[in-house]
Amino acid sequence: MKERRWGSADDLAEPGSIILSPNFAVLTTRHDCWTCREQVPISALWVPNFVENFDDGEELSIPDPAVLRYVESINFPAAQHISAAAPWMVMATTKGSGTRYLANHCQACGAVHGDIQLFGVDGPFGLVTLEKRGTEHISVLAVDCPIEAAAGIAQAIWMDEISARAVQPK
Repeated sequence: MKERRWGSADDLAEPGSIILSPNFAVLTTRHDCWTCREQVPISALWVPNFVENFDDGEELSIPDPAVLRYVESINFPAAQHISAAAPWMVMATTKGSGTRYLANHCQACGAVHGDIQLFGVDGPFGLVTLEKRGTEHISVLAVDCPIEAAAGIAQAIWMDEISARAVQPK
């Protein structure tokens, strides 16, 4: 029996790779909404290591951590954990990407906070921001559940700091 998923990989114009990890963490911080200027929670999905399965059948095992970007579909058990930890993360189509993916939404006004802003160089989960600021302000909720997602990944040195804080899934 096929597992239920959030989103549908069948709807993708260009199917991406599938990311598999034995566990993951929900990272949460606060960020000013670009529409209403309220400071609201935003989250990202972090994996300690992963296997990337490509369309052509190639499989690549990566021993390093990453965050998932543009999550177009996700296995149902992982989705349940994400929904409980970060209810502001729901599927949406953004104008900038033209893609339907798991996106953060402002809890005050409902505006979509797209991955391009959140993971951009100066975004709250961006390379420059976290290398300057550190990661102490990010809460880490380790989840002992496999994750399978049609998604892209981003990797940066700051993710090693998260590794040290997410050693024991809850």
